[in-house]
Amino acid sequence: MSDQSDAPQAGPEKVSEIVAAICDGWEDDRISLDELLRAFGLRSFGFLVLVFALPNGIPAPIAPGLSAILGAPLLLLSVQMLLGFKTPWFPASWRARSFARKDVAKLLRPALPYIVKLERFIRPRFTHLAAGPLASRLIGGLILWNAILLSLPIPFGNLIPAWAIILAALGQVERDGALVVAAAASSIVATGWVWFLLDVGLAILDRIFG
Repeated sequence: MSDQSDAPQAGPEKVSEIVAAICDGWEDDRISLDELLRAFGLRSFGFLVLVFALPNGIPAPIAPGLSAILGAPLLLLSVQMLLGFKTPWFPASWRARSFARKDVAKLLRPALPYIVKLERFIRPRFTHLAAGPLASRLIGGLILWNAILLSLPIPFGNLIPAWAIILAALGQVERDGALVVAAAASSIVATGWVWFLLDVGLAILDRIFG
């Protein structure tokens, strides 16, 4: 495990710069959850949510079951935000587990162009919707609902919930309330989309086996 100075430090950097540092600037060949927690510091909630949500936000197929695997920590983080935790908590076994940096980079790097484009429009505004204890709880509830949708094994159902989570996390990290509002709107769309896919799937099954 590397010293904390080896990891990208949380600060005034853009989210895209932090993600790029994880992909290309991490000195060790492996990255542990504990190192990410220490690297992100006070912004751990928002950044960790992004790390686990970004792979699902790419409009391309991902490995079967990966949405559910990434959804588990999202559920845990969002519940903690909803309950008012100041810093993330994970079981010691989770914190100690490490992953090959190249595998993490493979998951995160495709999202970078989308984040860079989005950052052109991000700025602190309507901060009462993005910062503070109440806002954090509301954002946690928003992320929790979409993490549940994301965890459902429904083909083509993960993209919109993933972006609702990404927008909510970006809004909190960058103190941009407009993104939080966009995340709430995306959640409504995501709910309708997943419901539609579920209804279509059940109709197909009924036609086949009914």
